Amino acid sequence: MGSRIMHLVIANKIADHFSIENKSSFLLGGVAPDAVAPKEKSHFFIGDVNDYSRRIDFEHFLKKYSAIKQSYYILGYYTHLIADDIWLQGFYLPWLKNRLENNNEMFTLYHNDFRLLNGKLLDYYGYTNVWKEELKIPSEMVELEEVTNDDMIQFIPHVLGDMDYDCEDLRQPLNVFTFDQIVGYIETSVDRGIKQIKSFIR
Repeated sequence: MGSRIMHLVIANKIADHFSIENKSSFLLGGVAPDAVAPKEKSHFFIGDVNDYSRRIDFEHFLKKYSAIKQSYYILGYYTHLIADDIWLQGFYLPWLKNRLENNNEMFTLYHNDFRLLNGKLLDYYGYTNVWKEELKIPSEMVELEEVTNDDMIQFIPHVLGDMDYDCEDLRQPLNVFTFDQIVGYIETSVDRGIKQIKSFIR
């Protein structure tokens, strides 16, 4: 699945596209599915990774919360699920799962790439200062069965912590992914998210 910083970039770009005023709510929704563990319920997984039928039923999420589907928090959550399904179908199932299961070094390299990508993406997109303000503003959060407001309150400091990086990280090479690959994933997720929610934006 994409990292918290990747999801913030995706949510921010979608919010900017629609000129969403309550960006804080949309951004928080955009990271909310990762606030709990395990992630089975919060990500609406269906299918089995072993037979490659695994996917994220993001439409079931929207149907479940159809009464409040115009909430920016709900729409942010929805775009997170869409982006993670793109990751699942484009990265994890086709090749990453195999490498994680068959290369003992891959898990460490994978997580180190995510750590390095935090700084690289923050430097590339330049959202850090905006987010530090937006994520501190009290905003509309929705008490969900899968992710409670208390879960989010405990989670936000971890998201803010992802924004602290060493400038040396910007010069370190990635080992599993390429930077263009991740930017392409982000931009594709933004494009699809925009197409999926445009009819719900007030």
